[in-house]
Amino acid sequence: MKLYKTFLFILTILALLALLCWIFPQPSILIGGVNLRFPTLSSVFDLEEPVKVDVDKQLATVEEGMTIQLVDSAQQAYLDSLQFYTTFFSENPSRFYCPNNDPTYFSSFFHALNNASQKMVHIMHYGDSQIEGDRISGFLRNQFQERFGGGGAGLIPLFQPIDAMSVGQSLSQNVEMYYAGGMMGDRATHRRYGAMAQVAELDAENLWLKIWNRNAKSFSRVSVFAGNIVDSLKITVGDESKILPSSFGKINCLTWNLAFQNAKTSLAFDGTSEIYGISLDDGKGVSLSNIPMRGSDGTFFLRIEPQGLQSMLSDLNTQLVILEFGGNAMPVFRDSVSVSRYCANFAQQIQLFKRLLPNVKILVIGPSDMSTKKNGDLRTYSLLPYLVEQMKQTSTTNGAAYWDIYGVMGGYNSMIAWVNHSPQWAAPDYIHFTRKGADRIAQVLWQTFMIYYDYQFFVKP
Repeated sequence: MKLYKTFLFILTILALLALLCWIFPQPSILIGGVNLRFPTLSSVFDLEEPVKVDVDKQLATVEEGMTIQLVDSAQQAYLDSLQFYTTFFSENPSRFYCPNNDPTYFSSFFHALNNASQKMVHIMHYGDSQIEGDRISGFLRNQFQERFGGGGAGLIPLFQPIDAMSVGQSLSQNVEMYYAGGMMGDRATHRRYGAMAQVAELDAENLWLKIWNRNAKSFSRVSVFAGNIVDSLKITVGDESKILPSSFGKINCLTWNLAFQNAKTSLAFDGTSEIYGISLDDGKGVSLSNIPMRGSDGTFFLRIEPQGLQSMLSDLNTQLVILEFGGNAMPVFRDSVSVSRYCANFAQQIQLFKRLLPNVKILVIGPSDMSTKKNGDLRTYSLLPYLVEQMKQTSTTNGAAYWDIYGVMGGYNSMIAWVNHSPQWAAPDYIHFTRKGADRIAQVLWQTFMIYYDYQFFVKP
């Protein structure tokens, strides 16, 4: 074939393909139950390269901004420290966005930490499947307990449908579990969920529960939260039994102080009641509870009977509530109006905690970067940056702090880099962190907490 004929043949094919690009129905056409797609002309000639993030460089830059460079002069060291804090609070992606831009927002929480050797400080970490299995929570718990004392895995339910990395559990028979939010099970016909947003309905004799540590520290105290007791409830921890009488409309707490530190224990239940949670701790130091609600957008707290929620949080001396949500709402958003509607609903959850515990500090952690397919390419959800900004504003205007995990990761399209990182820091679903990735992001969060902790005593020694 002559050269000009080859050239004409190629031009003809390109012209036919261009015509097909122009007339093909967008975004797809359904034929025989199969969605067929074909690119548009604009996408074919779109030469824009996807944004690429160097994850190691991103986190190195974030953490470099967490280090104070001091000189020998005391006066100069003070000025250097002051400049460091000023820069960090205004520029570093890992900073907390605090109400009224007040970097001392967590003051009462930090003072409670300093007194944790006399009175236990409890942290409640609620979240979606991003924290499932004790991811992020487990690393934070270990760091807080290493620094301020304490032991145990915090609150755990009678039954965990998803194994946790902190503790293992074995139940002698099945029990009915109900959840206030998420996709883990059915809703109850009532609102008595307690602080774990879940309840076990117990109607059995000689029900045994065995608990053993995996990655959590040993514990010396066991507390059981129970209510709606018919006749009476006998609970045995080790060799010591205690009995709760008939009780309705109230959450009761029974506590066992063990003779020594334990890495495992067993509990026996005899009676009809509701179990709202079991706390494993030291009675001092820091206790941190991991409460994942798979599939939840974090707007379920108003379904919980407030008196029970308040009594459990108060009994545990809860000083910090972490709300890590937003990711499950992202795929259903269609426009900015739907984002605003979600944030207005989320604001009500923050206000609920502030009403129940006026002195509690609240940290909202919004969604991480998440990838979706766009014309065959993985891209960040188009509304995700807007959601982050709206959640940030919602949090600070309602008296909560915000941590921008999306920005810390590297922002737009950073999830792709986290998945491709070696070792892999995110799963191939381009949504969830791996264990190593969760530990890495939790490490940055812990360092951020300590910068604000140090600042608190820098300005008020």
